[in-house]
Amino acid sequence: MTLLTRERLSTTSVHIYRGNTGQAKPFLLRRDGDRFITTYDPKRADVGTAAVLTRALLSSKGVSVSEVVLEGHDPALTNLYHAASTLLLDVEITRGPRITKPVVRVVSQDPRQATYFIPKKWDLLDALDRLPTAFADARPEAARQLKMLEQAKKDSGGKIDHALDVMARLILETDDPDSVYDEMLRLLDQYRTEETSIDAPATAA
Repeated sequence: MTLLTRERLSTTSVHIYRGNTGQAKPFLLRRDGDRFITTYDPKRADVGTAAVLTRALLSSKGVSVSEVVLEGHDPALTNLYHAASTLLLDVEITRGPRITKPVVRVVSQDPRQATYFIPKKWDLLDALDRLPTAFADARPEAARQLKMLEQAKKDSGGKIDHALDVMARLILETDDPDSVYDEMLRLLDQYRTEETSIDAPATAA
C-alpha cells in the first residue's frame, strides 16, 4: 500500500470568515491560490459547522487540510481551532450533559473522524491547554509518535522538518506508524540506490 500519495503530500490551509446575511448559501467555499476560503452566513450557520463541512467536502475531493484558520474571530477560539486542526480534530462546543470537561472522541474507525468536545461556556484558553492531554487519552500511540517526531526535529536542527511533518501527518491519518516508517525507509533506500547509480563510474567495454 502506498501511503505517500499526491493528495497527502499536497496539503492546504482553510481560512474561515464570517460572511453576510445576503450570501446565496449558508456557507460558500472557493479556492484562493494554494489555500481555500470559506465564508458562512452567521444567521444560518456557525463557525463549527462551516469548519466541519469544509473539511468533509475537501476530503471527499481528495484534498488534505493541513490547518484551519479563523479570520476575524475571537483569538482564543482561533487558536483552539488551529491547534485542533493540526491534529485532524473538529471542534464542537456542546451543551450535552455527557460532556463535563474537554474531551477528544474518535467517532468512527477512521482516525480522521475525531472531535474535540468542549462544554458550553468552558474557558477556551483552558480547553487549549488541555488539548494535548485530551488527544493523548483518545489516541495514545499517535500522541507518542508525534512527541518522538517533535524531538527528532529538535535533534536534527531543522534539516529534515518537512519529512518529519509528512510522517506525522501520515501517522495521524492512518493510525499505522509501522507502515509509515517502513514506507519512508523504502523511499530512502530507493533514493540512495538511484544516487549510487548516478555517481557510479561507467564500466569500460
